[in-house]
Amino acid sequence: MTPQEKAKQLVERFYLALPNNGSQTGINNVHSRWEEGKMCAKMAVDEIITALKIADITAMDGSWYCNEWTEVKQEIEKI
Repeated sequence: MTPQEKAKQLVERFYLALPNNGSQTGINNVHSRWEEGKMCAKMAVDEIITALKIADITAMDGSWYCNEWTEVKQEIEKI
């Protein structure tokens, strides 16, 4: 799965988990919930990166994993 695909998948999963009335306006509108989904996805990716660093995976080419998740976070911001 590419970073773009993973980013989209994460945002969609969080978006669908949030309450939404399907409206274009109001407190639970589609746009605000999408932005909240992006925020949640970025926080989840931050936690993954932190866990990888704590586990010291970088000693065994784990830097690839951190770079991969950093790319996912960048893609989330582009959505």
